[in-house]
Parts: sequence; C-alpha cells; structure tokens
Amino acid sequence: MMASPSISTKVLVARMSHESHAFSCLRTTLAEFGREELLFGNDILERMAGTRTELGGIIQSAQEYGWELVPVVSACASTSGPVTRAAYDALTEPILRALAEHPDIQAVVLSLHGAMFVEGLPDPEGDLLFRIRQQTGQNVIVAGSLDLHANVTDAMVRYADILTSYRTTPHTDQFETGRRLSAWVHRTLQGAIRPYLCVVRSATIAAMDLGRTLGDTPMTRLQARAREYEAQGAVLDVSLNAGYYMGDVFEAGPSVLVLGNGPASAEQCLAVANELMDDAFSWRDQTTVQLQSIDAAMALCREPAQSKGPLILADYTDGPGGGGYGDATRLLQALVDANLPGTLVGLLYDPESARQAVAAGVGNEVELRIAGKTDANFGGGPVPLRVRVVAVSDGRFKRTGPFKTGTPASIGTSALLQHGEVQIIVASNRVQAEERGQYRVLGVDVEQLNILALKGINHFRADLESVSRGVVFVESGGIHVTNLRTLPYRNVRRPIWPLDDEALFNS
Repeated sequence: MMASPSISTKVLVARMSHESHAFSCLRTTLAEFGREELLFGNDILERMAGTRTELGGIIQSAQEYGWELVPVVSACASTSGPVTRAAYDALTEPILRALAEHPDIQAVVLSLHGAMFVEGLPDPEGDLLFRIRQQTGQNVIVAGSLDLHANVTDAMVRYADILTSYRTTPHTDQFETGRRLSAWVHRTLQGAIRPYLCVVRSATIAAMDLGRTLGDTPMTRLQARAREYEAQGAVLDVSLNAGYYMGDVFEAGPSVLVLGNGPASAEQCLAVANELMDDAFSWRDQTTVQLQSIDAAMALCREPAQSKGPLILADYTDGPGGGGYGDATRLLQALVDANLPGTLVGLLYDPESARQAVAAGVGNEVELRIAGKTDANFGGGPVPLRVRVVAVSDGRFKRTGPFKTGTPASIGTSALLQHGEVQIIVASNRVQAEERGQYRVLGVDVEQLNILALKGINHFRADLESVSRGVVFVESGGIHVTNLRTLPYRNVRRPIWPLDDEALFNS
C-alpha cells in the first residue's frame, strides 16, 4: 500500500496494556486502569510526547514521517487479576468507533502487552486485532508493539501485519520499540516492504530466564544472535518473547516471532524462529535468579555490610509486577522481629492502614493491622503493630528512572510508619517497586538505608540495584508461585514443561 505524498497519512494510535494473572482472586476494572493510566483523545499526545514509552516513540516518529495521528485511548493497569469484560469493552469500543468515523485511516498502530486475560476471553489481544481487521479489511496496515512477556497467539499473528516486542528486562527500551514499530509501518506505507509474520513455540510454558537482560545472561546472548540474523538481512525483525506463565491461554509461554519481507520470506523466517526457539528450549531450566528462604535472607541481613547502599530484599513471589498481591507479611514479620537499624519495608499495599495513618496525623501513634488483607493463604495475614506516623503523601510523582521515564505515576495515599528500628510504607495503590521516586514522595532516601525490603520481580533493578550493596530474591509464599504445578491451568496446551513429565513429548 503506497501513501500519496500530497495527502497526509492518517494513523490511528491506541494503547491497551495489561498483564493478567489468570489465577488471582482480584479483578481488574476500568477504575484500576484509571489509577495507572487512562487517557483519551488529544490528552494522549500531550501527556505521552517526550516520554520513554512506546507511545512516546510513536508520537516522535509520526512527527518525522508527517503522519496525522488519530489518538483514541491509552490504557494501562498494574499486573493483577483478569480484566473484567466491562472494562475490556469500554476500552475496545472507542477504537472500533474511531475506525468507523475515520474511513480514510491508513494504518492502526497499537501499544499492546500480549498477556492480557479477560473474563471469558483468554486472548483479548487476538480478539481486538480480529475485530479491527474485520472492520478495516486488508487495505489498512495493522501493527502492534508487545511486551517481552507476551503470550503470542496464532490469532495475534494472523490478524496483525506487524508485531515487534521489547528486547530488555527490565523494560527500558519501550521508546525504541515504538520507534522501531513506526519505522516498519512507514516502510510498509511507502511500499518498501510487504510484512510477513510467523511465530514458533515449543512444549514449554516457562523458559528464557523470564527474559532477563541485565549483564551477560543466556537471554542477552540469544538477543545478540537475533540481531545478527537481522544484520545479515535474513529477516527484518526478531522478537524473543519469554511469555507469561501466569496467563492461562492455549499458546502461553515462550515464543519467537519473526517479521519477514513478503510471503517469499516464509521459509527463512520459519528457519530462524525454529533455530532460536530450539536454543531457548535447550536451556529452559536455567535462571539467573535464585530465591532464598526468609530465614536465609535474614541471616544475610545480619552480616556486616561490606559496601555502601542498602541490601535489597525483593519479595519475589508477592511482587505486583508478576501479579502478586503486594501485601504478603511473612517477610515484614521477620524484619520486625529482627529490629535491625535502618530497615525499610515497602511498598505494602494497604489502603486501610494508609487512611488510618493519615487520619492519626504525622507525629502521632496509632494501632494498625498492617497488610495481609487480600488473601492470607498467600504470604500471611495482617500484622498488628503500634506505629508512629512519620510522613504522609498523596503518592504522586513523575518517573525519573530508566523505566517509563517522564510519565506520571502514583502510589496513592500513603504513609511512612515507624516501629522500633523498622520503617514501613503502606500505600493505597497496588504497584510494583520501580524507582527511587516512589520513596522520595515520603522523604525517604533509599541510598541511606541498611535494608530495603520491597515487592519486586524485575523492574526495580533498573534504578535501584545500582545504588544497593546487593539484591536477595525472597520466597515468601505469594501468589506469583514458583511451583507451576500448583496452579489449576485449564487452557494451556498439554503436555507442556514443567507441568508434565518431559517423557511425554519429544524435547
């Protein structure tokens, strides 16, 4: 499809991003999107321009290419349970309506996650792309960016012309991904390429070390090979997707997604995808993160510090970035019992305690039942403590770390509490640990701490690991479980590793 140089190219742009833990007791409503990011129309361009996000990259590219953007909706919520059907319909309806109102749209550019799970609809991204294609036919380019943890489905590949994923974990290349996606769309509009997509998986729901790319890891080496294939011209674009094993969809798990030039590239695309997927499958059980028990973590806390900065205890199985509830208390209880100087625990999701602390006022003491209120079966129940309120905040700040730089964020109404030598942050928004800005809103300089116990999986490492004296990943019994055989999968293909014995299939 060739764009006329005398007529501006009209491009619809939208974002619908959520990583959904299919087994969580929580439900992600439209209000949850509103707490993180829910923008409409021109507010998207005003708020996202200049940010290191996919939309920031798309907006900058559109200015360079002379596109007329039709911004519709930008919605993102923190990882949690399945999205309600009402929320999904509220987000998709404006996109489909905008297509009907703008029949001269030449391309649809979407920022997706790829691991959303909607009540009664395990593959919402595939459904959205199908409904867009139904409305536009084959004459409109449909393109999307994906998270590196996308569960890439056959429907997503069938109904999109172009898909490309992040290449880093923590995800610090969102802006570059938006730029790359836009470049492929531009080249397609100019008639320089004819996109062809293929995807390959293997019999595993967990591999690629969760996509971790900090330092020299198996994933960075696999990414380097992917870039070599692109540089050789064998294929246009290679996306290595670690998948999200807390999603319960037939195609869940790692995949290799390859973009080629025209149907004639099909054989080469498939060969590249198979070779990289076979490699990833061969080291499927390798990981750069080893979880420690709470007792082992506490023993490390008691060792004399050999360098500056806090020892970070990452409460991995309760990390909201992986779908954890963010309020498990077993690690909190251990740290309160130890009462080591310079200890901070937080962010803990506990809007009730945050409200009570604000009502009590700074400088006053109050009896609280802290956290553990979502599901005590995962990580423990509330911890009763008498605390002094040190500081309170509305929780709003602008991200300045490497992750989503320049975007507004909020931990919600929050409070910094003191119990003995231990400080605790209770927050009203269930958010993963990301950066120092989340602590500065309450006057905390994390670099001066001795121990920082946070709720995190990966993204905190981009800003916080460099100012720490080390990171210990802790197993606290949260719902981001490590033994996948304990989860009641219904939709994934079987047999699959590690749910089934490898003897059941050819490895």
